[in-house]
Amino acid sequence: MRELKFRVWDNQSDFYWGEGEGMDFKKIAFNFYDSLFEECRLVFQQYTGLKDKNGKEIYEGDIIKATSDEYTNENFIGKVIFDEGYFCTWVNKNDIRGIWGDDNIEVIGNIFENKDLLEKEQ
Repeated sequence: MRELKFRVWDNQSDFYWGEGEGMDFKKIAFNFYDSLFEECRLVFQQYTGLKDKNGKEIYEGDIIKATSDEYTNENFIGKVIFDEGYFCTWVNKNDIRGIWGDDNIEVIGNIFENKDLLEKEQ
């Protein structure tokens, strides 16, 4: 059984609350009580249970660079999403790929702070 972990992006302040260990959801909820009805202020992202080649945890919304050794030996950049019951990589509108344990994966950014990494590829 994998550990359930989340990180929280704050759209108003443009930063992550409590990424990784020790995140206190009660503290986050208290801090945002006054802005409870603001649309889409907080974005919760779940940990995939995987780490990249450098030991960094991979979350939904991360942008990864990968080499798919298993099938095509092809390099690609995409964002990590949860789709149809599993975590995968959205490369472009016509290409969604699984995240395989034997792929050479590196987290190079995230969709909030590094959107330009995806725009260059697509």
